[in-house]
Amino acid sequence: MLLETVYRELREMWMVESQYEFSRFWLGQSRSYMSCAKARKRPPSLLVLMRLSQKLASISAKYAAVATTEMEKANCRKLSELNCMAIRAIKELQSGVVELVH
Repeated sequence: MLLETVYRELREMWMVESQYEFSRFWLGQSRSYMSCAKARKRPPSLLVLMRLSQKLASISAKYAAVATTEMEKANCRKLSELNCMAIRAIKELQSGVVELVH
């Protein structure tokens, strides 16, 4: 699941401490969103993916402006990669919605 991957990577970069924080800050949802989504095996909505992508892009840009060490630069690249994953998921979801409409 994309959200689990992003959460795990952000934890490894020390950018999030808990699923509660991830749900609130990165996804713009209630504290229990991540745990409920995992338990119900529910994929993220388009809105959640768009919020995540926007947050990843914003933090990545801010991080890039001040990154000086190799670790900071690597974290910036990782944030960009995670955003690319979120954007791909958005496009896949949107293409599925378009197919349903036609």
